[in-house]
Amino acid sequence: MKSELKPLDYPPLTEDLEEAKIHLDKFGVCIIKNAFSTEEVEIMDKRLKEQFAGEEKHGVGSKVRGDEGFGVQSSNEEKVSRLVWNLINKGDCFIPLINHPKIYPLIEHIIGEKAILCSMGAHMNGSGNERMPLHQDQWPLVPHPMEFPFMANVMYLISDNSPENGGTRLIPGSHKWPLLDYKTANSEEVQKMAVSLRAPKGTAIVWEGRVWHGNGLNRSGSIRSNISTAFLQPWVKPQEYHQYSIRDEVKEAMVSAAQSLSLIHI
Repeated sequence: MKSELKPLDYPPLTEDLEEAKIHLDKFGVCIIKNAFSTEEVEIMDKRLKEQFAGEEKHGVGSKVRGDEGFGVQSSNEEKVSRLVWNLINKGDCFIPLINHPKIYPLIEHIIGEKAILCSMGAHMNGSGNERMPLHQDQWPLVPHPMEFPFMANVMYLISDNSPENGGTRLIPGSHKWPLLDYKTANSEEVQKMAVSLRAPKGTAIVWEGRVWHGNGLNRSGSIRSNISTAFLQPWVKPQEYHQYSIRDEVKEAMVSAAQSLSLIHI
């Protein structure tokens, strides 16, 4: 089985949507240059830090070490990574991540024109973290694996990503692998195939739901932040229940903006 598992190199960064679609078909991954400006990224970074500080103050902050998926128990002091969920409610600066003109056409390319928002949350990997298991995003959302993509994910880089700070690790080409169990996918041989991406903040990584991936080991001394914005075909239940949880004023603002552009993907 493992002899059939051939990783590919990362595709080059691009700003051309047609080239990006070709990359998605071949690699299962594309990397979009300059999705956001430095100023826009700084605004999102500041808002994330403020939000997490507020959640910690009120005892609702979410922290992990990273290896909980392996069944490892860790102390609160060891939980150096932060998770901030439901960003749709937590700052106007996050709303453009949903219908981004450089990104949403790629989501449609992967899963079709009828897509719903699955979740939008920040992964703030702290220095001294541990690796999570390699996983496919779409497998846990249905009872068994599917041989077609019904989920697509976007990782917006709020920090520069590199092997040194535990940049997101993906295995390009793994969307075309035979079906794997999680034990095989997390063997030492396969783990070595997942290499941290090196790309500047403001970049967006788009991948389809069958690509094997995970976080990296951050040993930089600083937090590395990315924002995951995931989409599904509408027959799958999303991770975040936006019809219930979205604040009225956020929904009204989004609907008004979407109607003015003839774009409603809520």
